[in-house]
Amino acid sequence: MLALRDLQMCFTGALLDGAGERLQRAIVADGLAPNERLGIYRNNVREGFIKALAIGFPVIERLVGTDYFRQLALEFQDKRPSRSGDLQHIGRTFAAFLQLRFQGTEYAYLPDVADLEWAYQEALVAADREPLTPDVFGIAASASLESLRLELHPACLLVQSEFPITRIWFANQPDADSSEVIDLACGADHVVVRRTATDIEFVRLSPGEFAALESLAGGETLADAFESAHEADPHFDLAAALCRFVTLQLFVGLRVPAETPEDHRS
Repeated sequence: MLALRDLQMCFTGALLDGAGERLQRAIVADGLAPNERLGIYRNNVREGFIKALAIGFPVIERLVGTDYFRQLALEFQDKRPSRSGDLQHIGRTFAAFLQLRFQGTEYAYLPDVADLEWAYQEALVAADREPLTPDVFGIAASASLESLRLELHPACLLVQSEFPITRIWFANQPDADSSEVIDLACGADHVVVRRTATDIEFVRLSPGEFAALESLAGGETLADAFESAHEADPHFDLAAALCRFVTLQLFVGLRVPAETPEDHRS
């Protein structure tokens, strides 16, 4: 007789990798063979996984077709089985899986589209926080602005690609014109995905704006963010970018550097 934990582990293994020989000896047939009973659960797990992944990545499903998406989903489940009981999280590594699958091919844009779709899903369920207002910068004016650190809103996520992924996303919505042909070489995308009061919005950024936001999201100072942005765009205007970011309500926190005794003596 298997101990409860061993029984549970055997059952989980049987569902994911099909190795249920040891478990079958503990299953009462009762009119249905043990392997057939396990098959019902395996099918439910497989179909539930495919359905959940398709809900999170409808554009990828439309781009590759339903049948091939099912094949990709099962391959993904086999290589990167979910470790969470929450189906919301199963797509977290799907873009990375597609990157390995399609790098160097004519479908190299698919991982970036998946990144955009995952950011959309993450923005949907992210925590709600009160955004910073412009007056907070006046409060911090006495500090060295270069040393300020800004916290990105949890419902704002950054995605960039050498491909026009926002155009691909919009062209593959249910109400879109299916005849549109998109040139994959027509331009890169730098996007902040943000949740508004009513919707999820894709805001295209300049390379400098994206570099600045990426730096700030990584916990770096305004000075660091300006340096990163200036490398991406020598004409980057930090003041104009901050004004736009605050208008878009991208920040929820601001850290002012602590004063030191030397500050008081200077």
